[in-house]
Amino acid sequence: MKKFVALLLAALMALSMVSAVAEDAQPAYGGSLSVLGFEFATFFLPHSTTTSDRYNAAPAIESLGRRNPETGDTEGWLADEFIVDPEALTLTLKLHQGIKFSDGTDFNADAVIWNFQQMVDFGKASELVSPESFEKIDDYTVVLHYATWANTWADTVGEVRIYSPAAYEEHGEDWAAINPVGTGAFVMKEMVADSHITYVKNENYWREGQPYLDEIVVKFMSDSTTKLSSFLNGELDVLRNPDSVSIKQLQDKYQNVANNAPDLAGITYMMFCSGVEESPFYNLDVRLAVMHCIDWEEMSDAIYDGLGGVTPVFAVPGAWSYDENLPMFEKDLDLAKSLLAGAGYPNGFNTVITINGENPANEPCAVMLQYYMSEIGINAEIKKLTNADFNAQKAEGNYDLGIMVNNGSSKLDFTANYIRLYSTEGVNYKNMMAKPADYEEALFGARAAKTLEEKKELLKTAARLFSHDYALVIAAGYQGAYCYAQEGVFDTGICSTTAEAWTPESAWKAAK
Repeated sequence: MKKFVALLLAALMALSMVSAVAEDAQPAYGGSLSVLGFEFATFFLPHSTTTSDRYNAAPAIESLGRRNPETGDTEGWLADEFIVDPEALTLTLKLHQGIKFSDGTDFNADAVIWNFQQMVDFGKASELVSPESFEKIDDYTVVLHYATWANTWADTVGEVRIYSPAAYEEHGEDWAAINPVGTGAFVMKEMVADSHITYVKNENYWREGQPYLDEIVVKFMSDSTTKLSSFLNGELDVLRNPDSVSIKQLQDKYQNVANNAPDLAGITYMMFCSGVEESPFYNLDVRLAVMHCIDWEEMSDAIYDGLGGVTPVFAVPGAWSYDENLPMFEKDLDLAKSLLAGAGYPNGFNTVITINGENPANEPCAVMLQYYMSEIGINAEIKKLTNADFNAQKAEGNYDLGIMVNNGSSKLDFTANYIRLYSTEGVNYKNMMAKPADYEEALFGARAAKTLEEKKELLKTAARLFSHDYALVIAAGYQGAYCYAQEGVFDTGICSTTAEAWTPESAWKAAK
C-alpha cells in the first residue's frame, strides 16, 4: 500500500509539473507532429468494427461530443447540446451551425441522420443505444426516439463521428474507406499502406485560430524496438503505450504524461468459447477449472514485466464495475482437476488459443495460459493471427471452439461497451460467448438506472457475473497508461480521456 501511495504521489507531482509548463507557454503556429497510429482498418467509421479507427481518423473526422478529461462527462463538440428527456424518451441534438465538411458541403441534420442510418443498416444500432427512430426537426436539430430509458444516450451518441455524405455518395464505400472526409482540423494529403498517413492543415476549419500545426503524420509501427528507437531519435513526437522494456528505459528520462484514469488502462483478456455446445468450454466447470489452474500475479508479471496488476473482473480499480471486495481465483490444481473430471474430461482435451498478434501483450498471456492448462491435461495450440484476420471472426466466428486472447481498453463506465460487445444486442461475439439471463438483466438494468448509485451497483453485479461467476471473459492483467512526449510538444490530448480520443486541433509545438 505504501508503495502504491508513493507511486501515486509521484505521478500527481509529474502531472502538476507538466500542467505548469503548459500553462506558462503560449500556443505557437507551424510545425509537424508525428504520432503512432493503431493498425488501419477503415476511415468510413459508420462501418468500422473497431474503436481504434477513430484514433487514426481524428485529425479529419470529428465526433458529436467529447469527454471532459476531469469529470468524464460528455460535452458538446459538433453538437452544442445533448438534451435528454427521460419522460419523453428522447435525446435531442442541437448541432453547431456554420460548419462545413472539408469537401465544402454543409454539416447539418441531414448529414447526421445519414450517418446514423448507415450505422443502423450496418448492424450498429447499439452504438446509438438502439433508437426506435430519429428525425430532423430543422436543419440543426435531430431527435432520437427510444422505446425505453437508458442513461447512456448522450455518452454513446456523443462518440459518433460524422463522415461527409456527399463524398461517400460521389465516390463509394471503397474510396471512403481510404479517404477521410469530415469536419476536422486537417485533411489527408497521402496514405501509404502500413507506413503512414500525412494530414495537412484544413485552412477552412470551423474553430477560429485552430489548428496550430501545419502537418500531422500518423505512423504505423508494429515492432516495439522500432517505436522506441524512433522516439529516442526524435523521429516520433509522442510514444503512446510502449512495451515494458521501453517504459523501463524511458521512465528516468521522460515524464509519463498520461492521465491516471480507468478509461486509459489497458486490459489483456481471455474469452472462452462458452456459446457453442461443441466446445468443452460450453461447460462452466471447465471454465472454472482453467480459472483455478492459473497463478494470476505470475500471469500479470509475465504480460507486463512487473508493471501491471490483477483484477477479478473485466475492469480496473476506479471503474464503476470494479469490486474491491471480490477475491481473485486461487490456484488450486487439485480443485481444477476435480472440476475437469466432473465435467467429463478426466484426461483433459486438446484446444486452440487464438491471439491477435498485433499486440505484444497477447503472446506472453497465451504462452502462460498454455503452460498452466497443461498442468491439468488441457493441451493448447497457440494460433497467431493478424489483426485483420482476428477481427474477421469477431461477429460470427468462434475461434476454433477454444480461447481467444486480445487486448482492449478499460472504461470508467463499461455499460455501453459491455452491451456493444458482450450482449445479445451487441455487434461482436454472437456465437463465441454465452449471454446468461441474469448477467444481461443486471447489465441492461444498469443502462436503465435512474440514479448513479443504482447504476454502479448493477454494473458491479454484471461484471461479477460476466467475469467471475460465469467466467465468460477474463482479465488476465491490466496496466495503466504510459505516454511520453518530446520536449516542446503540448496539448495533443493523447492518453488524456480515452485510448482512441485526442485533440489534433489543439496540439502545438514550441519553437526550438
